[in-house]
Parts: sequence; C-alpha cells; structure tokens
Amino acid sequence: MVAVLNPPKLEIQKKAHQDEQTNILLRNISWATYESLLNDLAEVSSPHLLYDRGDLLIMTLSPEHEAPKHTIGVLVEILAEEFAIECLGFGSTTYKREDLERGFEPDVCFYFTNEARMRGKKRLDMAADPPPELVIEIDVTHPSLDKLNVFAAFGVPEVWRYNEREIKILQLSDGDYQVKENSLFLPFVTSGILLRFIQESETHSRLTWLKRVRAWAREQQ
Repeated sequence: MVAVLNPPKLEIQKKAHQDEQTNILLRNISWATYESLLNDLAEVSSPHLLYDRGDLLIMTLSPEHEAPKHTIGVLVEILAEEFAIECLGFGSTTYKREDLERGFEPDVCFYFTNEARMRGKKRLDMAADPPPELVIEIDVTHPSLDKLNVFAAFGVPEVWRYNEREIKILQLSDGDYQVKENSLFLPFVTSGILLRFIQESETHSRLTWLKRVRAWAREQQ
C-alpha cells in the first residue's frame, strides 16, 4: 500500500492558439524535485522554471515571447555601449537559493556595477555571488505566480516588464517594486523610450532600427 500525502496540484494556463505560450503550475513540489528538473533540462533552452516555496511554474516559449526578448536585450547592449557603460549579459541563467526556497530563470538579465566581478564566471554560487542587476521579463500570459516576489527575495534592484502594450521600469525599494520613469543603470532611458524602440523594431528593418537607436543615444550626450 502506498500513501500519497499532499500530491501535486496542476493548473494549466495557455493562450488561445495551440502554438502560443503555455504555463503549467504545479503545487506541493519539493526542492529536490525542482533541482532534479533543472538537471534534466540543463541542456535545453525551453521551458523556463520558476520555483517559489513549493510552487513550480513551467513556462514554454513562443515567438510572441522570444522576439521582444531578443529586441530588448539588444537594445540594452547598444545603449550601454553608446553610453560607455560596462554591461554583461547573463541571458536566462538559473538563479536558485535553497535557503530562500526560490529559484528563477529570467528571460534576459544583465550586470552593470558588478560586471567586473561576474566577468568570466562559469558557475554561480548564490551564497557569494550577487543577483543580476537588471532582469527583463516578457509577460504574454500573465503567469499565476508572482515573479516579482521571487526577484525581490533575491534582491534584484531593477526589473523591466513588457506585456505587448507597455513596458514598466520597476525598482526595488523596501522589499517591494515601485514603478519608475527612468532606469537606474542606463541614463536617459525611460519607459517611453523603451516602448518606442520596441514598437519601431516591428516596423523597421533591423539595420535601420539599429541606426535609429544609436542616433538617439548619441543625441543625448
């Protein structure tokens, strides 16, 4: 006889079309199970996992999600270069801390003031290494778990959240994220400028778009 205590509960959240992003939320998942899944998925780019004290969100990825993610990541790197700011991208690196019982894989993340400290690093030790300073999240399905609570627990100072209609710059203050107009790490960058360039990336050729971004950055200096 096998007794099952607190079995995992399953919630599925998806968009209208089958080829779009699907989120699966599992509850009552142990830390050991989460780490086992991370190991099994270590060599693949999808899905992303978010773990918050027993709740596990499994997020598949779609073009609707990946295209703006790439655009915003490129935008950060161009602006950092034009403003002569050291910037190091860590992509969708897994950040996990057993003491917090939390873990996440950002869509894109960057270091700025800690760039030299993280340069060349192949393995993370979250007992000593800092969290990313900027996390970019593409929110196309409004996931059931609040990612901001997880980011705050790690001490991520800034999050950009894009949801097809707007992009918000969120900064950590006293344990909560507050909406701000300007970025901490990239001078002159506002939510309005970010949204403008994201939208322009959908209507201009890539080379034209890159030139427009660089021209704007040089006008600010």
